[in-house]
Amino acid sequence: MNLDTALNRVSEVTEAVDLGDHQPTYPDFPLDEYRTRYARLVALMDQFGVDALVLTQEEPVKYLSGYNSVIWAVGKWLPGALLATRDPKDAVLIPSAFDVGAAAGSSWVANVDGHSGAEDLVDKIDSHLDRLGLDRGRVAIERSEGSIVMLPLESALSLHGLVPASTPDAALMVSILRMLKSPAELDRLRRVVRATTAGYQVALDNARIGMTEKDIVAMVASKLYEKGGTAGTRPLFLNAVAGPDRYPLVDSPASDRELRNGDILFLDGGAGGDGYMSDIIRIAAFGDITPEAETFAAAALDANKAMVDSAAPGITVQDLYQAGQDVYVAEGLGEFGGALSGHGIGMELWERPFIKLHDDPDDNVRLRPGMVICIEPILAPVVDGQLAGIFVFEQQVAITEAGNEVLSGDLEVKLWRAS
Repeated sequence: MNLDTALNRVSEVTEAVDLGDHQPTYPDFPLDEYRTRYARLVALMDQFGVDALVLTQEEPVKYLSGYNSVIWAVGKWLPGALLATRDPKDAVLIPSAFDVGAAAGSSWVANVDGHSGAEDLVDKIDSHLDRLGLDRGRVAIERSEGSIVMLPLESALSLHGLVPASTPDAALMVSILRMLKSPAELDRLRRVVRATTAGYQVALDNARIGMTEKDIVAMVASKLYEKGGTAGTRPLFLNAVAGPDRYPLVDSPASDRELRNGDILFLDGGAGGDGYMSDIIRIAAFGDITPEAETFAAAALDANKAMVDSAAPGITVQDLYQAGQDVYVAEGLGEFGGALSGHGIGMELWERPFIKLHDDPDDNVRLRPGMVICIEPILAPVVDGQLAGIFVFEQQVAITEAGNEVLSGDLEVKLWRAS
């Protein structure tokens, strides 16, 4: 499926659908939000040739049904599912019997059918497919990279046995929908990004030699939650590494290692706010750093700026990726540029589209208003056989009709200095 073609179809949908009469007590969004989302889903069902989707992951279930519960955090023990049918009034939400109250109180879906265990969940899906007379060859389940069936192995195999292996990928369909954020989603993203930049600001302003990586993360987290980060199923995602012994462990959690003269601190991540994610990167120099490190940081700044300046409706993600790599090539650093220079973001830290070179031209989507992306052209130079640092600045950017809005723009993009 060509993603641009699918996005064009989704963008054409302006009329909402009737979800039925059930009014949840505490909906996550106003019901008009779900009416539009579901109308777009039905349009994709036409394109993919399916009549129903079976969804078991938090994000697609919550996105379409509104089912909002911290039970998703223990979903491996208490799984749930949504049977999303062409007529939303036939949709069935199947949470654990333990969580029927939260499902009925937060979701617009009228038919909430609690299960007693993973095998019972699959049996209920099977029964509802029969009851609705659905052709199993036109039922999509989650199949693709970036998705899983949130069930134990035996139950997942049973679920796969309900439909032919050739049926479309339900996860891809919902992923396409989620690439285009509504104004209400954008508001949530703005709020959580502002909270994250506030946390970074405090930490970077107060970072000193002798502090630990964990000290830096603690400062970020404290201010972030004070300014609007919220508790839920999306915990704080934040890593901080500094110094030659730590650079190769760039994605590891912060440690008790103390910051030393000559270190470059790599600070990456964010947190959730009302179900939506933030993700930014800044780097900081501690004391005296090498001239080479200054050069690498300047190149990373230039690459980020080139990409942000290029991020506008119509540009493909490959061309956006190339805008950053061209800077590194011009600086003689092309061999050290990363293979991925960004990603979509929303309910998850990584979403489509991915800013990289794509083997499949169908994945090389054009940016369009409503997309929110994280731009992070990575530079990982090796000097004398040793990784010299991770030099990258990450900005969270919303694509608009006029170009873009840098959601993280209130935190200066520079090589921060600490003494």
